[in-house]
Amino acid sequence: MIKKSYLIKIELMKIEQIIVGQKVKSLRDFMDIPKGTIGVIDELYNLGPIGSGGFMVAWDLPDKPLPKNYIKWDGKPAICHKYIRDGFDIETELQFLEII
Repeated sequence: MIKKSYLIKIELMKIEQIIVGQKVKSLRDFMDIPKGTIGVIDELYNLGPIGSGGFMVAWDLPDKPLPKNYIKWDGKPAICHKYIRDGFDIETELQFLEII
């Protein structure tokens, strides 16, 4: 019997793709965020020279869903929302997310 192997193409994030409103998928587990969870980049921060700064991802979880058509953080403290947001460093953490 011949076994077929299938390659799954994963598109790792690139700096140019870090824009508010971009949907991403986690490629590993994070605290309270299972691998494969979908989220939205909702804020950029401390942007300076190319490759510096970071961004925030708001996660769409079954028990803490994002509002419908969620794109951008409204500036309110996290305690005002029922969803979870995580920060990512542009220089060291892009490999943990996939663009979808």
